[in-house]
Amino acid sequence: MGIIFSLRSKIATALSVAALGSSIVIGWSSSAAQQPARQHPAVPLSMSLNRLMDAVVEDSAHTIWNGGNATKPLNDGQWQTIEEHTYQLQAAATLVSLGGTGKDDPGWVASPAFQQWTRKMMQGAITARRAVEAKDQKALRTAGDDLVMTCEGCHKQFKPDLPTEGIAHKPHYNECEGTFGPD
Repeated sequence: MGIIFSLRSKIATALSVAALGSSIVIGWSSSAAQQPARQHPAVPLSMSLNRLMDAVVEDSAHTIWNGGNATKPLNDGQWQTIEEHTYQLQAAATLVSLGGTGKDDPGWVASPAFQQWTRKMMQGAITARRAVEAKDQKALRTAGDDLVMTCEGCHKQFKPDLPTEGIAHKPHYNECEGTFGPD
């Protein structure tokens, strides 16, 4: 003998199942939204900020500045090289803000003034990239000059004596002119 369901009981059953399903989805969604995003620990910088500055920041900033001050219009390869250096400088600014293994690094990164200089370096890289995207050598020169002012201002406040940690500047290869030269 079969059980006969009335239309009313079929509708009530369907609505109950739908309500239960909705409650489960809503409950799951709200509990998932309440879960904090999983934080991945930062990989510590296994070098001093001085080493990072010498190995990455200085080279990138020099290339940007040299591009803006090149005596001839830049070719496509030079623009591409400079663009790569704007990304390197931007990434380095993030690393600089975290600190490294140098004895002065913890004090520097704890300083709001140091973090402000780091943000200026980041913004300088972004401004230089905009000049590269526009292939505007005059704007690149301005961005490069601003980067020099940022670097000198930070050094004056936080690192007036050179060299530090025995790290001396290496001769810089000017990728825009194809020459080695002093800083």
